[in-house]
Formats: sequence, C-alpha cells, structure tokens
Amino acid sequence: MTETIKVLIDNIDPDKGVLGNIIKTDHTHYALQSIFPNKTANVEYHASGSLHYIGKLDKYVYPIIMHNLTYINFMFAVGDSDYDVIALLPKEVKKAYFKNKVTVLIVIFEPLGGTHTSIDIKTFVKMIENNPRYNNLLFLTLHYIDSPNFLFINILQDLMQDWGPLDGESIRYDRLENYDNRRFCCFLMNHAETEERDWLLKFFISNDLINKGFISATNDKLFFNHLDIVDTLNKSAINIIPEGNFERKLDHFMSEKVYRCFINKKPFVYLGQHQSLKYMRSLGYKTFSPIINEDYDEMENDKLRFIEVCRQIKILANKPIEEFKNDMRKLEEICEHNYKLFVSTQNAAIPKLISRLTE
Repeated sequence: MTETIKVLIDNIDPDKGVLGNIIKTDHTHYALQSIFPNKTANVEYHASGSLHYIGKLDKYVYPIIMHNLTYINFMFAVGDSDYDVIALLPKEVKKAYFKNKVTVLIVIFEPLGGTHTSIDIKTFVKMIENNPRYNNLLFLTLHYIDSPNFLFINILQDLMQDWGPLDGESIRYDRLENYDNRRFCCFLMNHAETEERDWLLKFFISNDLINKGFISATNDKLFFNHLDIVDTLNKSAINIIPEGNFERKLDHFMSEKVYRCFINKKPFVYLGQHQSLKYMRSLGYKTFSPIINEDYDEMENDKLRFIEVCRQIKILANKPIEEFKNDMRKLEEICEHNYKLFVSTQNAAIPKLISRLTE
C-alpha cells in the first residue's frame, strides 16, 4: 500500500500552483516530486490555513525549500526564540507542530557551511539536536549527517536525467543521433559561474580536444549549446565533472553530477574539492585508480590540482584507441558496484523518510 504524505502549503496559486512556505520559491512541487520519485508515495496538498478543521488525527508535513543559505544562521536559535523559523510558522501549523502533528521538512539544495559567515556543520547539527524546540524538524541536505534531525536522500532526483523543470519546455536538447560515440563528455553550460570552468574550456581548445568529446557551453559555436544528459552519457566513454565546489575547504558533499554517473554506470574524472574522491570512497563507492591516476585528489593546492586533472584528461583523450577501450572495459565492474550501492542506498532511505513523516 502506497503511503500518503499530507503536505501543508501556505499559498496555492490558481495559476502558478503550489508556492513555497516561508521562502516563496515555485520549486516546492518539483522538490517533493524529486524526493518521492516514481510513485513511492502520494503527495497530497492541503491549505495550511485549514488545518484547524481537517484530519485532526493525521500527521502533516510543512516543507520549506531553500536554495540560498544567506539567512540560514538567523533561522535557528540555541533556545526558545520569537525570531526563528518556528516563530514564522502560521498559527495553526505552529500549534500542531508542538503537538507532534506536523513535521517541518527543510530541504536544502546548497551545501551547508558554504559561506565564510556561516557556522560549521558540526556546530549547526549540535544546536538543532540540543534544542527541544526543534524535535520535529527534519533536514534533507546534500551531506551524510548522522543525526535524528538529518536524513540523507537524493534530493536532486529531478536533475538526474535532464536539466530539471526550471529551463522551460521551449529548449531543445541535442540527442546526438547524427554523431558517433566519443571518448568523453563535459557539461559546462554554467562555465561562466566559476573561474576553473572557464579554464577548462580554454584547456579543451588549446589542446585540440573539442572533437574528441561532447562539450556543452552557452552560445559558443565551438561547443554544443544544449546536450541531452542521458544520450550524451550513453555516447561517451567517460564523464568530466566540473563540480561547483572547487575551492571549498569545508565539509564534503556530492551533487547530481556524480549521481548521474552512478545511475548511468559511467566512470568520471572529478574537477572539484580537495579529497572529494576520498570522501566518496568513505561512503563505500569506488573510484577509478589505477586506470585513471587519481593522485590529483590529494593535491590541496587548487591550481596544481586543476593542472593534474587536465593532464589526466589529455592522457585519456590521446591514448591509442584499443588501449583506451580496454581500459574502459576494466572500469565496468567499478561502475556496476557504484550503481548497485547508489540504488540500494536510495531504496533504503525513501521508506525510512516516509515512515518518519507519516508515523
């Protein structure tokens, strides 16, 4: 029997549909679809203002979707507070929350501790755990955190196989039907956001690697403009991941860029934070040494790490074709392991989350 998640929403617009609670994002519906994919639970929306007369014995969920962490330090307190996130709840929701009838589900799409003004994760988790006011708070984050108030689940499911709902339906993605397979792919549509991604584009150009891979970059005739993710991965032997955490010095996390490789059984080279591969291995995943020299992961200096990542890309792109194919075959067992671990982790996490929200 499929469980029903009864979700309280402050504003359901007749045209825009479900709007965000507290933070007025229009991504709430898609976020919940991502958290409960493939009919794992029925999501049922209720106006939060009607809580005083609907299903008094039922358990409800009040979601808050966060894409920006600028104000997160001000949303929580060490003790009772008239200014924290609980104080912002609608009157009936707050009353039901303290009667254990409402779980406030906070979904955070950005890595915690991401700014120099934010507190570190351990301090933040301790503050939440030690305040009885937050007993019915449940956080879903990009981090694996051992705490009753935090649960790991893939909150980026809607970005796994495509670019998500926010791009609009008018964009046409190249499915590469007219192209032969290539050695690698690299999704760089957001290359302007970080310096190292621009460096990576220049590296592809200066080393004459453009025609050896499928590379996406906005409005640049040298590259593809919009690539379909699944078709591109299927036509590529290896994925080059330009993560957005390259200079990050705080707690590690994984994003949809890595999970796509797991679910599509694809090896990857990771342009990201120092010791990210070590972090993945600590969670049980396998990486691709010695076929790919992953010494770059231990290089704390960002520029040296970037240079070594590019050197490994160049080696892979220029290997004799039969040697390259043989190396990729050797990585298939690792990719199968990562796929199975990812799926089993998700399959275990979703029932646990549903139980937490409905019992």
